[in-house]
Amino acid sequence: MRTVGRAAWNTALAALLGGAVFFTIRKLADFAHRNHLQVGVPVLVVLVLWTVFLTWWVRRDDPAVWMVAVATLATGMLFLHIALLDTRSLRDHGLEQHARITRVTTEFNADDTSYQRYTLEALDGPPINGTAAGDLGGSKQVGDTVTVTTDPSGHVAPQLGKLPSAAKQLWMGRIDTAVAVLLVPALIGWAMERTKKRPARPR
Repeated sequence: MRTVGRAAWNTALAALLGGAVFFTIRKLADFAHRNHLQVGVPVLVVLVLWTVFLTWWVRRDDPAVWMVAVATLATGMLFLHIALLDTRSLRDHGLEQHARITRVTTEFNADDTSYQRYTLEALDGPPINGTAAGDLGGSKQVGDTVTVTTDPSGHVAPQLGKLPSAAKQLWMGRIDTAVAVLLVPALIGWAMERTKKRPARPR
């Protein structure tokens, strides 16, 4: 009976944890998208999420592999859903414009790889606010003409290239859903492993 009770408790706990992770990630992704914080929010969430999960594991002796799996999936869900919201925004009301590069700066990623960032002057359509990031190893120069996608609502930064296709949005949506679904077996595995473990006896 005690094992059945522990199994029921761990299953309920896994369901609550899964629901909390899913809805929190969705809300945070929407917040990041609306406030143009597509990088800042995920970085902060990754630090907090991994700190909380790993602390929980150490203190409660939870199954490490499943805790890492849940944290990894939650992190992937956040990045993917933000990208999906950005793509939907550009599909719904984005503009495809031609622009001239007026300034080029070089920036560096955390792994010390460099990329160019461009200040743009619109040749058609409304003025372009913000800058656009180039590809790794890009070699565009001041005066070059580029195609850029802009979001009049200001939620998505200007991006080089054409508007995303309907097919891209469809596949991004499917991948986003698939990663969310994978959270279920990870939580089931976590609950089952917790049930198998005997609670530590007080010394």
